[in-house]
Order: sequence, then structure tokens, then C-alpha cells
Amino acid sequence: MMDNFDNRLWADFRDSCLGFLVDVPEIQFFAQLIQALVCREIRCDKSRELWFNVQGHLTRFGLQEYAIVTGLHGGSFSEGDRYTKALEKRMLKEKYFESLEKISCAQLEKAFLRASTARADRYKLRLSLIVEGVITAPDNNVGIDEDTLAIVDDLKLFFVYP
Repeated sequence: MMDNFDNRLWADFRDSCLGFLVDVPEIQFFAQLIQALVCREIRCDKSRELWFNVQGHLTRFGLQEYAIVTGLHGGSFSEGDRYTKALEKRMLKEKYFESLEKISCAQLEKAFLRASTARADRYKLRLSLIVEGVITAPDNNVGIDEDTLAIVDDLKLFFVYP
């Protein structure tokens, strides 16, 4: 994924909250849980609980346990907070994917590789591609979560993730 990073982007990525991925030989994880952690939210039919099958036993994991274990926000954000404002902007989507209804990882990578893409935007698009292509999406044709593009456009907000 990082073949197209120059030395500066490589150093920035290594120093970021995702830098540990450089040293991981093979990643095995539960993609939906990772996506929930990255997006700092979880979506489910029952807003107060999740059920997991752990070695044949159904296990309840409620919103309270989720908040305690992850330290992440479990409810709605207040109006006007930085996270909500970032989601409303959508500048990267408008700049590179305006005509697309759904953005795939392959399209995200094309925008990153395009020579006309600004350096700062290349870094943000690559971070989005790592989150969406490595952590959450099983293949290149799956649509990405556009919230990732909005959040990564505000690097300070993106990097406050532990």
C-alpha cells in the first residue's frame, strides 16, 4: 500500500497513529469492529447492545461495555462539535469524486496516483486508502465510507485517535 510514498510521506505515516501497521507482518482482525473504532462510532439494529458468538456461546456486549473497553464515544455528538463539522465539509469528495455516487478503493487509489493531485491531498487520500483498503474493506471494488475522507481532511482530528 505504501509503495507510492516518498520519504517525507513515509516518515509522516510512520509517526502517525497508524504507523504500527508498518511492522505488522500479516493483519488478522474483525473488520467491522476495527471500522467502528476508526469511525469512533458503532451502528447496529439495537442501539444498546451487540451480540457475538464466542466459541458457540452468545455473548452480549452493551453500549456501556463498549464505552468502558474502548474509551470511545457511544452516543451522538453535540451540535457544532469538531467531528460533526468535519463530516459536513466533504472537501476531498467534492474535489476528487464529485461526479461519483459511490467511491471504491480502486477509485481512491487512482486519485492518489494522479500526478495532478496536490501533495497534501495525496497524503490524506493515502491515509484514507489505508483505513478503507487495509483496515475495513475486503477488496478494491467495495464502496468506502465517505466519512473517512471527511475526517482525514482534518488531520488534527484524524490524529487524535489513540
